[in-house]
Amino acid sequence: MPEIFTREQLPPVPVEEPTPIRISDQYPEATALIRKYESVNQSGQPHLNPYKDSGGNWTVGYGQLIDADSKDIERTPEWAESNLDNQIEIALEDIRKLEAKLPEGIRFTSREIEGLIPILQNVGYTKLTSQGKNAMKALRAGDKDKFAKELFDSEIGFVRGRDKKGKSIVLNGLVERRGREGEIFYSRDLRIGGMVQRNPYPYMARPI
Repeated sequence: MPEIFTREQLPPVPVEEPTPIRISDQYPEATALIRKYESVNQSGQPHLNPYKDSGGNWTVGYGQLIDADSKDIERTPEWAESNLDNQIEIALEDIRKLEAKLPEGIRFTSREIEGLIPILQNVGYTKLTSQGKNAMKALRAGDKDKFAKELFDSEIGFVRGRDKKGKSIVLNGLVERRGREGEIFYSRDLRIGGMVQRNPYPYMARPI
């Protein structure tokens, strides 16, 4: 006869902890694009030694801007990965602010969010909203196609940088990058609410 246990005597059922998911892993295409264009010779490896970008800004890791006083701080690959998660989280916060400007009832789809993450990581919310006045006008009108054109177009989008003499020029690398971001944005997925995060990676925000 099988042994009978009371409820109190039953051994506890082991609970399997869910595997944490890094925030960067939740947006794989956006992350892969950032890794490519913000890495050493597009190798996917972060810049551990600070360098000056096309705008003359000190930069390290995967496109993290720093001030000159912190350029001699030693940084590790682990720092670069944690910082990448931080940058994507900031980009998502910026996307929420942009989405709040859309007319009531209109939201970004999952694919649109994925396409916006890299440009916000690269350009930043302040520059995008201050220099992209036509983009913001389109956004408030609910015209997401016109909004995207103002961001990603090879002629009127955010494709300009500066040459060694400080002159504003169109940079081929930015044209290529904006084109890829636009491809992701336009590959419409009708699902909305793509910024829902489940069991995010427990990374620690680290100073830059």
